[in-house]
Amino acid sequence: MVTDHSATFFKAVNTSSQYDAIAAEYSRTKASPLREHVEAFSLMRMLGDLRALSVLDLACGDGFYTRAIKQAGAAHVVGVDVSEEMIALACQAESACSLGIDYYTADVAHMEKLGEFDLVSAAYLLHYASSEKDLRAMCANIAAQLKPGGRLISINENPAQAIEHYAGYTRYGFNKKASHPLSNESLITYMMVSGTKLIKFDAYYYSAEVYEAALTAAGFTDIVWRPLELAPTLPEGVEPEYFEAYLANPPVIGLECRL
Repeated sequence: MVTDHSATFFKAVNTSSQYDAIAAEYSRTKASPLREHVEAFSLMRMLGDLRALSVLDLACGDGFYTRAIKQAGAAHVVGVDVSEEMIALACQAESACSLGIDYYTADVAHMEKLGEFDLVSAAYLLHYASSEKDLRAMCANIAAQLKPGGRLISINENPAQAIEHYAGYTRYGFNKKASHPLSNESLITYMMVSGTKLIKFDAYYYSAEVYEAALTAAGFTDIVWRPLELAPTLPEGVEPEYFEAYLANPPVIGLECRL
């Protein structure tokens, strides 16, 4: 159990992050119906039974999923994010309600070994690699954290989505755009509404073949892309029809593989 989280931070070669400036605003977007009933449902379903497992949550942000993983029964949970401001929010939540989670600030492409975990969760990580070299480094460093047979579960940019279909998410509070022609390392810009503010951040496009080659080179096998799903039970007032356009044109996709 960590009592002084500032003492657990380590900095990698490059820890600068576009999320430092929008940390609080981005955190508030987790409350949207889309993120709750599609994203969170799909991620937790892919993660499966977490009881007694050791889990490393990469790109953990403010610790939203890190806490959910711990509350689902994981024995040991560590969260890592490149943004110091995001980690500060995660530590504030841990201080307010201690779950025994350790948090670190690090760039996964340059991350030190933190231990051997049964599972790595990485929601919105790999598509932030700014080059294929960094993508391969990320995958290699993830593999170094896993026990033999360990799993990687991720939510990632959907490489099968054509650039012509990038728009059309205004009703969900965001949009994305990129320049023609779309190619590996192309910049993808997201614009997202958080309360009364419009926040913006960038990701990168890679083909499925590039992702799979980087994962395979790191030692991963059984690579499967899994479409996100809508939770079968919704609260009163939330209609399934609301999610149809998103699910018909998914901007992101699940990814799982095994070491």
